[in-house]
Parts: sequence; structure tokens; C-alpha cells
Amino acid sequence: MDDTRVKYYESNDIFYGYNLSKIESLEIPSFDAISINDAIEYFEIKRYFEKGTRSKDWTDKQYCIYKEKSNKLYDLTMRFINCINDDSIIEQHEKVDENYSSSFWSVFDICKLYNNISSNVFEQLIYTSHIAPFDLFSYKNIVDKYGDVLKRYLLENDFTIRIILHFYEQNYEKGTKKLHIPKDLSGEDIVAYFDSYIDSGHVNNNYLDEIIHMKFSKQFPVSDELKLKAKRRYDQEIENMSRTGVHIQQGIQLEFSQDQTVEKNIKKNDNDFCITYGTKWLLETLDYASILNNFIYIFEFADVPQMRCLHVSKKGQAGIFERMLQSKSSLVYPVNTVFRSRDVLATMQMAAYYHFLQKKDIRLEEVLQWFFTEYLHNEFGCTRMRLSFPSEGATYAEKCSTIITVFESAIKQFTQYVKHRKIDFELLAMSSSSVKIEDIPCMTENKYLYGIGCDYQWYTYWLFSDQCIFSYVQRIEEYKRNYNTFFELLKNEKVYLTDYHEKDRLVFLKMEEADILRISLEGLITLGNPIKLFILKDLYDNEVISHWHYPKKAQPVIDELINNGIVEVKSSLLSEPEGHYFNYVLNNSEYCNGLAIRNKYAHGIQQAIDDDEFHKQNYLILLRLFVILAIKINDDFCLADEQRDSNFYEQD
Repeated sequence: MDDTRVKYYESNDIFYGYNLSKIESLEIPSFDAISINDAIEYFEIKRYFEKGTRSKDWTDKQYCIYKEKSNKLYDLTMRFINCINDDSIIEQHEKVDENYSSSFWSVFDICKLYNNISSNVFEQLIYTSHIAPFDLFSYKNIVDKYGDVLKRYLLENDFTIRIILHFYEQNYEKGTKKLHIPKDLSGEDIVAYFDSYIDSGHVNNNYLDEIIHMKFSKQFPVSDELKLKAKRRYDQEIENMSRTGVHIQQGIQLEFSQDQTVEKNIKKNDNDFCITYGTKWLLETLDYASILNNFIYIFEFADVPQMRCLHVSKKGQAGIFERMLQSKSSLVYPVNTVFRSRDVLATMQMAAYYHFLQKKDIRLEEVLQWFFTEYLHNEFGCTRMRLSFPSEGATYAEKCSTIITVFESAIKQFTQYVKHRKIDFELLAMSSSSVKIEDIPCMTENKYLYGIGCDYQWYTYWLFSDQCIFSYVQRIEEYKRNYNTFFELLKNEKVYLTDYHEKDRLVFLKMEEADILRISLEGLITLGNPIKLFILKDLYDNEVISHWHYPKKAQPVIDELINNGIVEVKSSLLSEPEGHYFNYVLNNSEYCNGLAIRNKYAHGIQQAIDDDEFHKQNYLILLRLFVILAIKINDDFCLADEQRDSNFYEQD
């Protein structure tokens, strides 16, 4: 496609309005002189003027002149499109420039070309031409008009699995591109297609995983039998990959050493690593407060000073290969290799430390009871909570059932204290409703910061994504110096505007305006405001930052990011990633692949399992969540105290 042609981009795209200035010199041609691509271009120009898009250099008078010219050009578009019929549609479609392929269907829909084209010819068009299905199925009027044709088209093509799964996903995930499927495509048709797909020669494990975790509905009546069939095919594919592909296992060894003088030592060997903890330190920190601190500073259940739980799954943790295989469904918690490794390590840490304390006649349950009933009251003036942890003599199945009740009671009591600054136990006894994990309030105002909006997505993608092509510069590549991200490249090399395509320079200029990059008169590109870059990198890596754990010098930059709609502020006890993780472990409210430990014990399902070791593992996981809850509550009380302190904003 001619790079000077005007193409419509949404307002959240960096190329919004790109080349629109072409209308200044564009002459209104005769009707006989225009092509299908001219007609589409005039259509794209018209869309910009309908949005009120204009160059900052235009006066109001110029804008009105160009808008009138746009209307006249659009009249040519309508005249041209109205002349297309069954005899000419296929020939005209073949002439459409590649970059206008999606625009063609916009014209087809908005100009109601479907009124000129019969079903038979439309069927020839989609079967004989190269069609992008996601473009075609984006338009409800087209799908409704050619329902019978498109139903057959879907049932006969391999790409259909992506269309149907995307259609399913858009009901659960905001911001997903809206697709439409024919009304005649029944739930039974979809299930039959899934069944055939599972049996087919080539499957994508990502799609199998989505079928496995689908919610039953009238439109998607996926039975347990079909899900089991999908799971068996999934397991078969994984086994095949382990035999024929690259398979990396990570061994984790954990030891307590009496001879080691340092608190912690890590030794790596290829893909294995051994973590050794010195018992000298652990023996010197047997008071209850230090035991809880050890979970932060020694076992790293949270990072310092942000106090973010480090057991959550993060998008950036997954490698390229994992991202290809990982389910894109918002109903599936992203379980990747890093997450599994951290989970295994946390389980080992909890088991080892729990038994270490037991040998010293200390029960972790008593430490937690002290924290909630004594420490919070004595340190912060919180109403003394009433909690009764599992007894030592109970079975692990009984302990699991009990600690779940205690966990929910602690959340309810904390919630009531946050709302009323006191706990009314009589009121609590009357309440039968539970508090959702994501709804647990906090005492700290404007507690968490999250990246939002297109600018945030663009800036972080350009700088930190290993998929961004800006990290590649040919002259640097020739010296065999490679970098994963544009950010790494700029930290280590001298890079110039001339190293990139002219169109890419719009991106760099946009980042320069935001003080993310700086560009010298010679065209040298360097990194911009270091505080802003640090914040954006922290958000990209961790998906959330704790506002008030950042120093005073960062606050003006944070305020700027908030005011520019790049970062938003929310308040809750747990951050969103932490809330997702808690829901994954405890229930099925958010994810189909969750452990649902709370639900299973609350409904009596797990008690039927006669395996004490199984229940013990679940109990240690629940204790882990309780420790994290204690860390988060303590952090919230500390931050709330600092907010009340007049010197809070003077921290460094």
C-alpha cells in the first residue's frame, strides 16, 4: 500500500490522523478516474472529519474548507460503492490494497453494500478470496444478512475455533474486540465442532485449555465428557512435546544448616538451585514478631518496601513459548513456570519453617492468633479480635475446615473495623454474608497505582516488551550485540532517529513529549526522566505499585501520571494481582482452574479424601495465605498511621 494513503486509526492509536494533511493538496477527481482504493481512502478521510479530527496548524476556516472537500470526496465513494454489484464485487475486492482489507468491510457495512450482493455471490467471494475472518465477523449487519452462508463457512474452516472462542471470551472480558456469529449456529453445532476439533490432526493446546475450562451455557453447552476428552488430548500433546521438544525442569532444594553463619545462601547449578537457611539466625528470632518478619525478609513472601505478595502470577513472567501455549481466557488463572517454581518454593519454605518452629514448641497458629488478637490491639489500638485457631490434636482435614472459618472471620472483623473503627461482635454474629476478597477495604487512601489507558500500554510496550522491534538496530546487530528490549538498547548503545523508519519517528516524538525519551538536535535518542521510567518499569514488571512506599521526590511524577490518565489510583487491602491470587487458591468465583480449597472444604468435598498428607499440604497453603493476610494488614495499619502523621509526605 502507498504509505501516503490516508488510513483511519482509532483515537487511542499513535497513528491517529496520520497523513490526514494530504487533504490539503488532494484534488477532487472525476468519477471515472477513481479506483476502489481511492473510494476507500475518501471513506477513511470522512471518518476523521466525523470525529472532528484536525491538524493543529489548520485555522477554523481551513478546517471548514477541508471538511467540505471531504464531503465531496465521500459522495464519490458512495457513488462508486453503489455501482458495485454481483458482477463486479469479486474483481473489485481483488484490487483492494492489503492494508485496506479491514477497511473494505467497514465500507461494505456502513455503505450497506450487502443490499447489492446476493448470498450466492457473497459465498463465492469469501471462499475464493483471501478474507481476514476477524474483520468479516466484526459486523453484525453482514453476519445477520448472510447467516446461512457464514454458518457453513464457519463449520468448514480450521480458523473457526479462534472465532468461536473469541466470541465466548468477549462475554467475560471487557475491551475485547466484538465479534458476531450467525444466529443459526446453535449450541449443538458448536459442541459438535469442538468434538471434531479435539479429534483433528493438529490442535492448539491453548484452545484445548479454553474448552476444558468453559462455563456451561445454552449457547455453549459443553459437557463434562467433552471437557474430559479435551483434557486427555491436551495431556497427550504435552507428553508428545516432552518427548520431541525442549523440556526444562527446574529442581529446587531447600535446607536448614547449623553451620551456616549468614541468614540465607543460594547456589545455582544449571537449571537447579539450592537455598540454605542458617538456623543460627532463626534461633535468635523466635519471638512472635520476628517470626512473622522472617516470612518477609528471609523467606520473601513479600517484597520490601512495597510489601507486594511475591507468590502471584505476572504476565511478564511467562516466556515467549509459554505465552503461545497459555490460555488467553480471562477465566483461566495464568499458571506459568515462574509461578509454579515460586509456589513450590513457598510450599517447601512453609513446611520446613512450620516443623522447625514445632520443634521449638512454637505453633505458627499461635503466632497468627497473637498477631490478630494482641499485636494489632496493643500496637494500633484496633479492637481486640476474637479468633480461635485449630487445635494441635485435630486432623489436618479438620484443621483445614477450621482455619477457613477463622480466615473469613478475620476478614469480616478487619472489614468492620476499617468501616467503623470498632468491631461490633453482636452485629457480626447476625451477618451471614461473606466479604469478597476484592472487596476487603483498607485504611489507607489512594493506596495502589495501576497502569491504564492506551498511552500506558504503548509506552510500556515500546520500552519494555521483548516483542517490540525497536530493540533491533541493524548496525548494532552486525557487531553481535543483541538486546531484548528498547529500554536495554538505549541503556547500552547510542541510537539515532536515522536508525529507524520515518513512520516510527512519530512514536519517538510522542515519547519525547512525555519526557520518556529525549532527542538531541543530532537525532540521538536517550532515556528521559529516570523517576518516570522507574515507575513505568515497576508497573510493567509487577502490575501494581504501592503509592506511599515511594519517596517524596517521586510524588510529583506520580501526580503527573495520574493527571495524564496513565496511572489510576485505587484503594483496597489486597492489590488486584493479590486478590486474583487469593481467589485462585480459595474459590471458583473468578477462575475455572482455581484450587478452590475453601469451597471444597466448606462443601465437604475434600473431607471424603482419606489422605492425611493431602490435607496437610492444603493446610500449609491456607497458613501461607493467612501469613500474607497478616503482612498486608500490618502494612495497612502502618501506612494509615503515617498518613495521619503530618510528616508523612516528607518521607525519603
